[in-house]
Amino acid sequence: MKKSESILPEQILELADAQCSGIITEVELAALEQLLTEHPEYRREYLNYVFLHIGLASAAKSGQLPPAEAEAPTIPQKPRRVPARFLLIPGFSLLVCLCAVGLFLSLQSAPQKAGAPDVVQDRSQYYFDENAVPPSEVAVVQSTLQAKWELLGKNPVMTDHFQPGTVKVTSGNVDFAFSGGADVSLTSPSLFGMEGKDQGTLFSGKLLTHRSDRKAPFKLETPSVELINRGTEYEVSVNEESETYVHVLDGQVEVKPRGRLPRFYWNFDQRESESLQDAIGMGAIRAGKNAVRVEGIIGRGAIRFNNHPDASLLLGNGGGKEVGTGDYAVSTGVTIEAMVISEWQISDHQPAKKPYDYDEIFRKEDGSYRMLLSFQNDNKAGISQIPIVEGGPCLSFGLFLSGMGYSELDMPLDGKEGRPTLAEMRDGKPHHIVATYNGWTGVKAIYIDGKLRMSHRFPVGTMIISGGSTPAVIGNLITSDFESFVGREPFSGVIDEVAFYDYALDPATIAAHFECVKAGRDYFEGQLNKFVLQEKQGKNMLLNKGQKMRFSAETGEPVL
Repeated sequence: MKKSESILPEQILELADAQCSGIITEVELAALEQLLTEHPEYRREYLNYVFLHIGLASAAKSGQLPPAEAEAPTIPQKPRRVPARFLLIPGFSLLVCLCAVGLFLSLQSAPQKAGAPDVVQDRSQYYFDENAVPPSEVAVVQSTLQAKWELLGKNPVMTDHFQPGTVKVTSGNVDFAFSGGADVSLTSPSLFGMEGKDQGTLFSGKLLTHRSDRKAPFKLETPSVELINRGTEYEVSVNEESETYVHVLDGQVEVKPRGRLPRFYWNFDQRESESLQDAIGMGAIRAGKNAVRVEGIIGRGAIRFNNHPDASLLLGNGGGKEVGTGDYAVSTGVTIEAMVISEWQISDHQPAKKPYDYDEIFRKEDGSYRMLLSFQNDNKAGISQIPIVEGGPCLSFGLFLSGMGYSELDMPLDGKEGRPTLAEMRDGKPHHIVATYNGWTGVKAIYIDGKLRMSHRFPVGTMIISGGSTPAVIGNLITSDFESFVGREPFSGVIDEVAFYDYALDPATIAAHFECVKAGRDYFEGQLNKFVLQEKQGKNMLLNKGQKMRFSAETGEPVL
């Protein structure tokens, strides 16, 4: 008789407990192996439980966690204590737990047994490395004058030391000292994002900032401009219309209108004799053997991926050393845009027969701070979804948001509520796919062929945390061993016209881009070089002591 699905996780974790405690019998070990073989969807939960035992055993052994104070791991919906035998012999338990990891790895690579479910790809292909090093501390509270304030997030912890996040001040004043040297005083009501040690965002309200070290500038972002404070003192406010007011109290402030071009644009239109590169910054692309140039969906070239592990495009080296730094570190918004012909190799009628099959369009894997846009087929067990949807084929857009953690907007390919079906996405035709997140509105969204298909709203001011040393990849997932070009989640089909923006494209622009590609033109109507030159030649404004200026929310230009 088949075990009830509701008790399977508990039974597996009970056996894992016995295994890590060193008292499991041969019969129980065989039962555990059989359960994990027949139910691969519980393997990740099993491994996480084993690693929790390893952590407790190591801590108890080292003296960092006295055995009498060690907290026991729990089985979902049924709290339980780790047996005393585990706590009394941490060294032995650690050894046995490491053997348990060996069991997990052997199951991941073992062939299916007769009678087991027809699983082509199991959890070993469903890659999520949660062991990322969090961003460094960026600021501390200096003083609060009769202030009421809070951090945005699900379960914010009030503290005087801050990693990147957003503060809402509802009364009084709060003063912060940034680790890069700037002092910032917020006046209520204000919504302020702390992006890094030398960077912040004023979503609304008013602040005063100055820094004594003139050699290390502090950058402040508002809805329309960027302000660079070079050791000066100034006030800035953002009103309800998102206009920015600047008053320089001392020294000089540089004001830069926000750019409207993508940070990167890969159109693959280089000649066969030329290396592939980013069309804006000319950054090199490294191609795996099974990423092959073909005729472009738009323009001269595109890339065909054949679902092999070495079908991939590596986009530089990430450009950063830690989370929050590098070429793909964004905060207040992001857009990933691409033209795609999908040949995703799952059945239209029986997708359940090929679970955990991912086709990556774009992915940068920095542990919990990853960023991805991919076709996914799984049961979503243990993965954070906002909002929650049923398992099955979907288009997934994943980001780490400050105060919220990592989550995915999973758009089911079910044909309901204006969403496309799996068959429509695999019809052999090119489709314009755009994923956006806008921290100024809190909206995370997926557009297909110029139309909004699914969205979710987070609190206004919720920021992205991203970046790091891992390279971004088109058409696959490649992590630390990126020199080998061997990926876990290869794409099948053609990808062209990939653009990465550090802000959210608006719906009208997305619709206009779709009309362009329908007419056989790129997003910029063949005038990209002209727009790049105009943006490079754009003059930043310098404001001196005593000057006041108001800047338009739409253009970032001065309002006279």
